[in-house]
Amino acid sequence: MEKNRTWQSFWLTLIVLVVLIALFWLPRISLGGTELRRVNLLSDVQRLDQGGNNLAELLADSLDGYVKERIDSAAIAVPQLAYVDSVPEGMVVIEDFADVDGLHREMDRFYAALDEARQRPVRIAYFGDSYIEGDIITMDLRAQLQQRYGGCGVGLVEISCISSDFRRSVITKRDSWTAYHANEKGRGFKPALQGIAGSYFIPADSATFEMRGTKSLYPGLLDTAAVATLYFTPGEGLSISSSLNRGPAELLYSNGPAQIPETYEELVEVIDSDSIVTYETVTRVVLPEQQDAGAIIAKSVQGRVGRWNLTVQGGTGSRFYGAAFDGTAGISVDNFSLRGSGGQHIGKIPLETLQGFASVRPYDLIVLHFGLNVANEKQKNYAYYASQMGKVIKHLQAAFPKASILVVSVADRDTRGPDGQMHTMDGVRELLSYERKMASDCGVAFWNLYQAMGGDGSIARMAEKKQANLDYTHINFAGGRHLAGLLFDVLMNGKANYDERTH
Repeated sequence: MEKNRTWQSFWLTLIVLVVLIALFWLPRISLGGTELRRVNLLSDVQRLDQGGNNLAELLADSLDGYVKERIDSAAIAVPQLAYVDSVPEGMVVIEDFADVDGLHREMDRFYAALDEARQRPVRIAYFGDSYIEGDIITMDLRAQLQQRYGGCGVGLVEISCISSDFRRSVITKRDSWTAYHANEKGRGFKPALQGIAGSYFIPADSATFEMRGTKSLYPGLLDTAAVATLYFTPGEGLSISSSLNRGPAELLYSNGPAQIPETYEELVEVIDSDSIVTYETVTRVVLPEQQDAGAIIAKSVQGRVGRWNLTVQGGTGSRFYGAAFDGTAGISVDNFSLRGSGGQHIGKIPLETLQGFASVRPYDLIVLHFGLNVANEKQKNYAYYASQMGKVIKHLQAAFPKASILVVSVADRDTRGPDGQMHTMDGVRELLSYERKMASDCGVAFWNLYQAMGGDGSIARMAEKKQANLDYTHINFAGGRHLAGLLFDVLMNGKANYDERTH
């Protein structure tokens, strides 16, 4: 007769149940940086707190048997209220921190500049980390603003950067350059030599650079421009020639010995007609340009600019920063991305250098979009970082006193939580609260990108829509188009409110 195994099944079930309950009380385990979900047989019936956290799990995490107090970063004191425009439903608008007497609103200078966009260039400098690398966000923001206010071209582009080969908005080629970037300090980078993008480039005895627009994206805006400009600091004996649209090469700049005219016809072109000289007595008839050492020089050509080729010769000690394609009026947006940066490198750009750029390429709006490399799982206090970036803002205000400054908060960055779902990484909300207070302390504008893109878990939802990468940190070009649209709408809402207040 077969034995009754009912009791064996009972004891096996009981042992499994005891083991599973015991597993609940084990310390949290992480695998590859992702915290594994806690074993919890009652997870579907237990109560959650307001933040969606399981109360039993919080109790298990507490060493003293009580639920630990959670820091509410939104409670960080902001001493003055921001001016907030009328808000369309669903829009997260710019908070415009300004003087308490109400005589100054930070964004008003930019909104006023937009009224002049048909008569002059209105320039935006957009600083960020790898989140905007490859002209992501800025490419689409630029296009929408140019479609509304005029303008063309991709703006200022470095001679070389990590995104040069995958950037869609411009094509560049270079030969015989040595590149120095602020995020590559072990390669001889000297902060005192860097330009506005946190980089500088040293040519060999003979170096070339080519820049041309693209036709596949935003036709009429990126394929051709009206002005091409080179930005550099000259050394001695420097000669630069340029060729526009594969045309003949022409001298763009020279501070070296000039060539003696080879024919009488060439001679009379450079000597006053009333002068009485003979060819043999002339030793120098074309004087080189005299420039101050260390000055930021901008040399431009105008026309229908589709391709620009540059040849650099000589000029020991010369430093180059980049070239720009712009319109003679309208909107220009410069993408200054630096992978791995929190933005502090901007504070190490010499004030004289920034002031030099302000004289040749003044900005009406400066955007600071950092934090991706700062927020982390464990840190809640970001006062030191906010203090550093506050100094950066003051540094930029000193160099560009006529520019509005807008701080764009850190974006959503997700990690898998104990419930198995993707949630915002601890530290993101804390950091953006410090960024908001920093903007208030400095009297500049602030936009909560984290909230605008959907808050908790929003980058994961964007990944599901193929708008973000599966690292749940970075967006792609499709995501950049989406976020650029949000920022454009916010700026246009601010402009409409400005017009209503001032007209």
